[in-house]
Amino acid sequence: MTDLARRAGAADPELLARQLTLLIDGGLASGVLDADPAAAEAAKRTARALVDAATG
Repeated sequence: MTDLARRAGAADPELLARQLTLLIDGGLASGVLDADPAAAEAAKRTARALVDAATG
């Protein structure tokens, strides 16, 4: 994940990698526990916001 963040041009690739990993873990847990199909779309939008903020 850190390599992907670095290649995307993140100012702090380690931080972005950690944030995205936490998002993935939370999204998986939410999908299992809540069985909410909207969780995937929310995770996708959140990931995009994180990447946009990290890469300027």
